Amino acid sequence: MNLKKLLTSGLLLGAITLVTPVTVMATPHFTLNPASANESVNQNFSVIMGVDSDTQKVIGIDVKATFDSSRLEVVSIEKGNVPDTGYQFSYTTGQAIIHNDTGMFEVTLTPLNQSALTGPIAKQELLKVTFRPKASGVATFSYVCQANSVTETNIINDTGNDVVDCSANQSGSYTIADSGSGPTSTPGSAVTTPTTGAKSNSLPSTGGVGDTIAMILVGLSSVVVAMYFKFL
Repeated sequence: MNLKKLLTSGLLLGAITLVTPVTVMATPHFTLNPASANESVNQNFSVIMGVDSDTQKVIGIDVKATFDSSRLEVVSIEKGNVPDTGYQFSYTTGQAIIHNDTGMFEVTLTPLNQSALTGPIAKQELLKVTFRPKASGVATFSYVCQANSVTETNIINDTGNDVVDCSANQSGSYTIADSGSGPTSTPGSAVTTPTTGAKSNSLPSTGGVGDTIAMILVGLSSVVVAMYFKFL
């Protein structure tokens, strides 16, 4: 094979490599929606906690999460919208153990049919968490997850194994602004903002109106006199 054919073959191989789609392997994990948002102090907002078990059939789920207790407070945790074909679990209001002082909550989502030896693939909502922002700043919200541990966030498959990929779990970051923040002025007082280098369209405030008119008349008189002498 000569050099020209060798180079041509190499270029074709490179082109095929570039256009070949790369398949990203999904793994079982937990989700947050939204994962980021701009919120205001004392204005409640909600985050949907969800699950994507990929191809794994689910027979049990545990949820444990932490949040910034200096900026957020859990108001309520409700059951999300669960599809008929999804993982069916029991949940009642007040079931979750919430620690607003330390910024943590946990709950076990027990399957409705506990005698089932298999379960569905779960790609769905689980819980709706409503927060009340307490202070401005960036507040975080994330799942507590550790590999080979069953005391925190877990996805249990039909063989009894925890299959969650902790590194794939979503985490949340929420920017909290002061409610009603912004410049305010006291009634009866004027707020002025000096602008350096700005051109003013107003007349000078020094002197009175009479002085200004007199200056204009003097100028006009000078023009008339100049024109008179010009035509002499």
